Amino acid sequence: MYPKEYINCDQEPIHICGEVQEYGFLLGIKDSRIAFYSQNILELFSLESGSVLGKDIHTFFEDLEIDINWDNYSNSHDLAIQHISFKDIEFTLSIHTNAGFTFFEIEKVIPHHKINKEYAAVQHILKNTDHGNIWKILLKEIQDIIDFDRVMIYQFLYDGSGQVIAEIVKPNLDSYMDLHYPESDIPAQARALYLKNPVRITSHVSGITYPILGTFPKENIDLTYSVTRSSSPIHRQYLKNAHVESSFSTSIIVNGELWGLVACQNAEPKHLDLQTRLLAETLTRSSANAYASYTALQTLQEYQRINLNNIALRQNLLSEEDFSKALEINIRDIMESCAADGMIIKINNEMLTAGNVPKQEDIDKIIFWSQEHNQNFEENIYISNTFCKEIDLELDDTETSCGIIISVLGNNTSDMLIWLRKEQDQKIKWAGKPEKNTISEIKDGVEIIKFSPRKSFEVWKEYVKGTSLPWKIKEIESAKWITSVILKASHTKSSQIVNLNDQLKELNQELDSFSHTISHDLNTPLTVIKLNAQLAKKINNQENVQKTLDNIITQVDTMSEMIRNVLELSKIKKSEIQLRKIEVDALINKLAEDSKISFNSPHTEFIIEDTPEVLGDKTMVYQVFVNVIGNAVKYSSKSEKPTVKIEGKVYNNAVTYKISDNGIGINKEESSKMFKIFSRMNNAKEFHGNGVGLSIVHHLMEKMGGDISYESEKGHGTTFILKFQNPNYDFSIS
Repeated sequence: MYPKEYINCDQEPIHICGEVQEYGFLLGIKDSRIAFYSQNILELFSLESGSVLGKDIHTFFEDLEIDINWDNYSNSHDLAIQHISFKDIEFTLSIHTNAGFTFFEIEKVIPHHKINKEYAAVQHILKNTDHGNIWKILLKEIQDIIDFDRVMIYQFLYDGSGQVIAEIVKPNLDSYMDLHYPESDIPAQARALYLKNPVRITSHVSGITYPILGTFPKENIDLTYSVTRSSSPIHRQYLKNAHVESSFSTSIIVNGELWGLVACQNAEPKHLDLQTRLLAETLTRSSANAYASYTALQTLQEYQRINLNNIALRQNLLSEEDFSKALEINIRDIMESCAADGMIIKINNEMLTAGNVPKQEDIDKIIFWSQEHNQNFEENIYISNTFCKEIDLELDDTETSCGIIISVLGNNTSDMLIWLRKEQDQKIKWAGKPEKNTISEIKDGVEIIKFSPRKSFEVWKEYVKGTSLPWKIKEIESAKWITSVILKASHTKSSQIVNLNDQLKELNQELDSFSHTISHDLNTPLTVIKLNAQLAKKINNQENVQKTLDNIITQVDTMSEMIRNVLELSKIKKSEIQLRKIEVDALINKLAEDSKISFNSPHTEFIIEDTPEVLGDKTMVYQVFVNVIGNAVKYSSKSEKPTVKIEGKVYNNAVTYKISDNGIGINKEESSKMFKIFSRMNNAKEFHGNGVGLSIVHHLMEKMGGDISYESEKGHGTTFILKFQNPNYDFSIS
């Protein structure tokens, strides 16, 4: 008997495979000398095996009479790409740096006629940002370029498994639409690699691969960002079992997360050159950004609705003198706020139920289990969509309580809120039964047992029991919010009602400020996106169009980040703010350029002097500067020579910024309404606005322990003075 070692595909070191595919050629450089190379380099350049290692890379290409632009190095993982020629054959040379090596990767250029579709395709995608059809449009554009047997959108699910949600397939081939794939098909380390290097092709699954030779072991050669890296043996076998000889994919990355893949398969070997692959990546990135923008706005609207419903619920709970009666009246609203099927409230030795709940015996068991285990609950809350599977508890009616949120009302108490979801019978169609066979071999006295991919992809149906629909983040947040409300209200005496109503008023004001902040501050990136999109239609130069499209994508990313930031801002209370040292130099310079575009004032001159760090909250500091700088550009835009000056100075415990313009100025008689919401100066009527921005700034500066003031005279410009706390001052000596 030999000792055994088990190796699964999720343990396979796919980034250090030590091989390249037959279409690619690799040179690895260390300190300007060749440290390793792929074996097929010798055949490509008709070289002897001993004539490569240790050779200076400049001399190497000079001897081959290949002209290289040596300025075209990349100091990061990003590819630097150029075209080279050898013996009248055109090649693409890709250069990138990783883990101390510089990689030179070479592949032939394939003549094609569809690349000129790039800009029309991107514009088509950007015009159709409804997520219901964005993926179908993307697949059509990619299939038109690569012409594979099958192109699919593969979405990763919450547990790491995947599902085909859209596809284009050639006639006489089975559809994979809606099929599920187990997490082990694309294990964690493969998903991490897709996030770092989003484009992968296996041109010829059964084709030969070439080893990397050199002075370093393959374990030291990290091919994470390689464009010619060979696929793993397990993955190639997986594709063979699926009767696929060519595979191409590009990652769908949404808000920095690996959302899915564009997965393409072909029964015959087929290679896509670098230019085609990068075009597919560009189309995919454009679609992912459009999808992210659309869903961010949808999420924003949903959170606004939830906030309004929760505020109304809180008011209803506090309006009744008898709190138990208030809970009884509003229990269905409490249940529906988390999209639950049933609700149990145990408070002050009373039990209230609504909707679909189990028998009393089961309720008692669940409550007793909660009391026994609540010390292990994170933040006094327990969440599961497989409750009856996870716990050792015999319930008569398991179907009613498959999904559960248990929220305990404080420590050392038996009071709790319980939201329930019924069992969701699921019939999952898998692309083959998700199981693997094993193969073994003896190596160095150890039996190596490897898991091999499944051989059949015939549809296999699984009926899942004991599971409910997963709880969404917004539902969990609602449960926490309602718990907080009930926890406070349940112990409130009549003398505390006034204080709670004041908190409600403040919450309503924050929601009001939140809504107006969004409408006010999303205007800048949306305007930039619109102007760049209009410009892209009129530009014929390829390079300029690409720059314009890059700018559009950057602004979409900015807008998505802004939405996320403002959502976070809406939840901040004064006691929860964490002030940190904030660098503002890059922020101020970016806002200066964006504001000129947003307010159509390209001739505005910015004079930016010292920009010291401030103590503040990152989101709030952004909101302050975007409003004040935007106002300076807007109200000086009609001056003969619009000028905005920004200067920061450090004064012991404070950092003061002065933002001055030569615009319309402010009438002294109207100073009392400067920072009131919806208040606008009489001479500002010809400028677009709603009187929200400065009210927001005033509110935020107060929260950060700062102050805003101004100096102005009608017709002679305005200077706003922002006083922040000094991040480098020791306040303990004050």
